[in-house]
Amino acid sequence: MNDMIQNLSSVDLRIPTAVAVSGGVDSMSLLYALASRAREVQQPLWAFHIHHDLQAAADDWLARVRETAAQLGVSFDTRRLDARTQVSAQSVEEWARQGRYRALADLAQQHGVRQIVLAHHEDDQIETYLLQTERGAGVRGQSAMPTRMERHGIAWLRPWLTVSRAQIHDYAHAQGIEYVHDPSNVDPRFKRSAIRVQLAQAPLTAQRRADILNAIQTAQRQQASDSAWAQQIIARHSVSHRADIGECGRLRAVNLSDYLSDYAAEQAHILLREWMAQMGWRMPSRAALDELLRQLSKPAHNRQMCWRHADGWAVTQLKHDWIAARLLPTGQWFLTDEVCARITREGLNIRARAGGERLRLADNRPSIDLKHAYQMYGVAPMLRGQLPLLYDGERLVHVVGVGDVLPADH
Repeated sequence: MNDMIQNLSSVDLRIPTAVAVSGGVDSMSLLYALASRAREVQQPLWAFHIHHDLQAAADDWLARVRETAAQLGVSFDTRRLDARTQVSAQSVEEWARQGRYRALADLAQQHGVRQIVLAHHEDDQIETYLLQTERGAGVRGQSAMPTRMERHGIAWLRPWLTVSRAQIHDYAHAQGIEYVHDPSNVDPRFKRSAIRVQLAQAPLTAQRRADILNAIQTAQRQQASDSAWAQQIIARHSVSHRADIGECGRLRAVNLSDYLSDYAAEQAHILLREWMAQMGWRMPSRAALDELLRQLSKPAHNRQMCWRHADGWAVTQLKHDWIAARLLPTGQWFLTDEVCARITREGLNIRARAGGERLRLADNRPSIDLKHAYQMYGVAPMLRGQLPLLYDGERLVHVVGVGDVLPADH
């Protein structure tokens, strides 16, 4: 138990801090322990709760966390996820994980919080290792979870990665902490939960547990070296991307043969995984990366590609650029807040491409067809179907991803 409290000394509470609290035993114990330390050093603390809207008791969990935060003198806020944002190929687990991190980051930015503390522990670390090894995710996956990472402009801290689940349960019992039970944690339909159930039924021996933890440390050292190599290449080729049309990354003029040795496939995987990690993507399987590498290696004249990640991301090539972006489900439009506000303000109508549209973008230019306009503005073919046309009555006034359209008689 002393180790649990000692580990929290690594959390500098002079930096605006929040605890991510689901209501389960791990996060409620972390909230109690960190709230106690915040009182000792006379620093404020936030508790953030994400409502996933997946369980009938979710409203009760939110109420329990809110009440506990109030009892501990901790500020509280919450966000509710929208299940309609789940893409068809995305698992419930991954949708919830990604949505949770985005929502926590939004809360942090709203309240000026610069670091969020997570309650992941040693048993979670072991489960992650086993899950990633099963997926064939490579060294990055086998390195499991880092004690600290930067994402969305926020520092994410895991001070309890050397603390076991049993230690946390002992602490909760000793402190009389009340917590909720999420049935999905033992639902074998979910991959991580299935591993957790297997380990509960057939616990690891002390030696096997130690071997896995040693393997994680070895993988983390290798991962650090691999990342340093890949980060140099990515920094050299990274160019600004167009977030206004759904892009989340661009690399320009990457020639894999310039960097890869006899172990070309493995090094290419390292490079692609680092790029995806920087964008916050879940690591795909080795087979999926092999397919992406195959498509990226095609001759320049045959690159109308669209490699799809299981969570709704995609990669394509346009001229000399690798482009990563979010692909929305069919029938959904990619619209920024700015475009949405304009639609409301001007009473514009949203339409899909009908074919044959021509437009003038400047007084000194002739009219061009829509395909030519997309090419001029670097809009990849895979994104065009989710970028609508905006009409004022029957007049085309704006093409999302291109810009305003002049009247035909202008």
